[in-house]
Amino acid sequence: MNGTLRVLTIVNALIYFGAATYHSGLLVPAGALAAASIAEALLGLVLVATTAGVLPPRVAYIIVLTGTVFGLAIVVARGLLGVDLWIHVVMLLGLTLAFVLVFARRRA
Repeated sequence: MNGTLRVLTIVNALIYFGAATYHSGLLVPAGALAAASIAEALLGLVLVATTAGVLPPRVAYIIVLTGTVFGLAIVVARGLLGVDLWIHVVMLLGLTLAFVLVFARRRA
């Protein structure tokens, strides 16, 4: 994993941990959603495992993308189009940048 991808992966992990904290209800009681908190924390841990070299970036980012799209589908289906939607938009932006780096590195 190159330096840029490593930094982006750490930033992405922090985004997932931030979302998990938000959904835990610790900061904003109205944001409490236990299932989302657990899922986002687990996805953050997948990204941490990638920076530690336990998982290859391609595998980790496919896992995280799958979980994020599943979460986004729940957000849309439940009509949670406020903060929850924007959290997923930020997550998807970070994942998009990471996929560009992962696949650019494979070609180089």
